[in-house]
Amino acid sequence: MHVVPRAAAASFTVLLHLWIALGLLHVTDGGEKPTPPLGAYGIPIDRLYAAGERIVGVDIVAPGPTNSDLACPGSRYVGVGVTTETRTERIILVGDDTPASRAGLRHDDIVLNPEVWEQPLRAGMVLQVRVLREEGQVVIPVRVGTICIG
Repeated sequence: MHVVPRAAAASFTVLLHLWIALGLLHVTDGGEKPTPPLGAYGIPIDRLYAAGERIVGVDIVAPGPTNSDLACPGSRYVGVGVTTETRTERIILVGDDTPASRAGLRHDDIVLNPEVWEQPLRAGMVLQVRVLREEGQVVIPVRVGTICIG
């Protein structure tokens, strides 16, 4: 008489374990797929590596509201408005109507004191940027300001 309830309990336990195992397989099967290798996108790896050399980190500090903010309909940030190459610190882009362009920084200037960008920037502070040009070394004072985007 005790054999039937034990067999039923054992069968129920086995079915319960199978149901849990199938549920776990179902949950883990839908996980994230591994990222394909870089060459799978049809772009040579050397080209992707070279593109990473042009990425520059920029600290953006949100400015407090000022009167000049009313003239900026889009987004804005506090900075000088240049982009440099990571390794050489050569200026590859000077934004139009930015503190950098007003101060006289130019495309192909090489920044000799790149640590000047590492400090927290506040609107109104003056950075002494030392650059190398064809005519030699020049120190250019750049007043940090609000730059409009868009």
